[in-house]
Amino acid sequence: MAEHRRPEFARFVEAERHAQRLPAATRPMAEGEVFKPVFIEAGRSTELVRVAARRAAGFFRPSKRNEVVWVEGENELAVMFTEVDVKLSTGLIRIGIPVRCDQTGPASIELLFAVGSPQQPAGLYAAAPRRPNGPDIIVSTWGDALVAFGWQCVLGLVTGIAAATGKDQRGNLLVPVEIAVTGRGIEIVPMARHRFAGSSTLKSGTKLGSRA
Repeated sequence: MAEHRRPEFARFVEAERHAQRLPAATRPMAEGEVFKPVFIEAGRSTELVRVAARRAAGFFRPSKRNEVVWVEGENELAVMFTEVDVKLSTGLIRIGIPVRCDQTGPASIELLFAVGSPQQPAGLYAAAPRRPNGPDIIVSTWGDALVAFGWQCVLGLVTGIAAATGKDQRGNLLVPVEIAVTGRGIEIVPMARHRFAGSSTLKSGTKLGSRA
């Protein structure tokens, strides 16, 4: 997970604190400690997912581009990452990705991710059909890539929001440990990462797997 904070996510978290819906981080958090959940209203989810979609498309700096073209052999697919759409219901995230190719013209691909809900928490676990909904000529070639891209958008959102909430005692940004989704929005639980997910305690020169 990248050790930086996206300014869009940082502004969202700061606005939530200004509105007193989220407490300020008063101290670095201890290993494994969880922070108060951050709630993203459904109406804001598309805006913030599009921030993650830009990064998932490979754009790490500001750009006026609104699409990326995937190429595999003779096949090409234009993906409009700035127009990614999100719809939420209990335990479900629907991601809509506008695409186009010569064979179909403009088309829409719908991805469905089953995640946790307040009544049935599931950590960061998600399940998705292998084939998204959309024109068969697109799905048959690009289905796996589109599912991976959609999940990267979701994961980029929750990791970005968690990172914007604070740091742990070793200076690492917080990570998400759980998401819960309803029709009202997405709830993200940030956590101070465990040592095995952060810096190693091995000293320089330690040999692994050696025998006497």
